Amino acid sequence: MTAVFAWKGRVIGSAAAAIIALVVIPAGIAGPAAAAPPSATSSSPVAKYVALGDSVAAGQGAGGYVDACLRSPSGYPTLLDAAPRTNLLRNPSCSGATIADVAANQLSQVNRGTTLVTLTVGANEVDLTGILAACSIPEPALECLLAVQAAQDYLASGQLTVDIAGLVTAIATRSPGAEVLVTGYAIPFQPGLLPLTDQVNALTAAMNSLIAAGAASAAASGVDAGYVDVTELFAGHGVGSGASWLGENPADPITFLHPNAAGYSAYREALLTASALP
Repeated sequence: MTAVFAWKGRVIGSAAAAIIALVVIPAGIAGPAAAAPPSATSSSPVAKYVALGDSVAAGQGAGGYVDACLRSPSGYPTLLDAAPRTNLLRNPSCSGATIADVAANQLSQVNRGTTLVTLTVGANEVDLTGILAACSIPEPALECLLAVQAAQDYLASGQLTVDIAGLVTAIATRSPGAEVLVTGYAIPFQPGLLPLTDQVNALTAAMNSLIAAGAASAAASGVDAGYVDVTELFAGHGVGSGASWLGENPADPITFLHPNAAGYSAYREALLTASALP
């Protein structure tokens, strides 16, 4: 029995219904746009790479952290750096970063010489782990409803798509020759584990769709941008699967719901498939 069952709490019916409502995508928002892999040749130049984003971009969950941002040598930026003809110039990604944080504190690290940017951000706007914490305590009523309502209002507004598109466009403005790859997030739980975890899976899928729509919006304006979906690679490797690629212990907030080393290897493979990298 995995650790996830240790925090199984009573979720009130109205909160569960509210979480389910989060999966409704605002009208007019496009679905996921997959990044088309350009052809690579042996004469391809070395990619001048900058990694931007939150804890998943930093490598939180994989261990061996080098600083307070929980950047890990097993995170996908370092794994990509090991790929042929890739040079990770800078990795300002940081645990806890929001879209606004990336714009204010990380965007300056890209410039006209940058030719590849990866971006993983958006989950802290929704606060999935906060919803889990609020809705799985013994008496979750008020805290759970407030957490759900905040996420519901945010996703229904479509602001996530707008903000992702704006950030990707800002990256392209600073680095007009860069390919910008925006990743989604793994669906965290094995389907059917608990009603609450199924609802969080649905919420994550909705969030990914909004992030993908932001990348598509930027691409429609002429930016070299694409969305990288990792959900198929993580299928069968969610929390509770018995072969999880994400931290399963809710008592350990550093690893919980963050990819482990195997999970970050999956991110690397998804990015290599989507990009011009060999």
